[in-house]
Amino acid sequence: MFNLKLKPREYKDLLLERTLEFKSKVDYNTRYTVAAYRQNRESIEAKYTKQDEMTYNCPYLGYVDDSNSKIGCMIHPIFTGDPKSQNFSFYGTSICQGYDCKNKEHIASSLIESLILKVAKSSIEFSHLASDHILIFALEKWLSFKGWSISEGIEKMESLLIKILQLRLYVEDSFYPTSFEIRYEQFLDESDVYKLIEDYASMNAIEKEVDEVKRLGDEILTEMKNTPARI
Repeated sequence: MFNLKLKPREYKDLLLERTLEFKSKVDYNTRYTVAAYRQNRESIEAKYTKQDEMTYNCPYLGYVDDSNSKIGCMIHPIFTGDPKSQNFSFYGTSICQGYDCKNKEHIASSLIESLILKVAKSSIEFSHLASDHILIFALEKWLSFKGWSISEGIEKMESLLIKILQLRLYVEDSFYPTSFEIRYEQFLDESDVYKLIEDYASMNAIEKEVDEVKRLGDEILTEMKNTPARI
């Protein structure tokens, strides 16, 4: 979803637009309506600029609950009763059901999810952070430099990690994370991780938040650098 270059509010509007059209025009018992929905949405959404033109954005992603707060696949078998219903999508059932985002595949995924839930105020913010596997990898590397596993680090340094996630959200307009994003950075030492935080703190933010972003970035870096290594 975040491969589309939209503002946070525009993501919400797009998801709601998809969901309302899907509910009003798709009858799974009339199979052609499922394919017709995809064809129409692809035509409508062709106008959007993408971060990566080679990455497909599936129009079956929408809200899957009555309160329009939970994002998911609208043709998932749990909703259709058909184990192969995702064959209507570009990727098909085997890929859709066999692939998870990198953070969800992480051994500490439940702890990562709990941490993100303490920061995210909406499903859009949650999805934005949950899809950023590069940030989670960087934090895991930094914790390892200090002698902690990510599970131990989340427990011991939760307040610091929450600040880092908050900083990341302040500059979310500068990011378009996807499940297929390649991590070129290896973060070979602590300085590489600090550079990532410095980059966040220097990115464009909403004007009234520029000072807060810089202040928070400085505070985080000071706290990280002063964190002693595990003995």
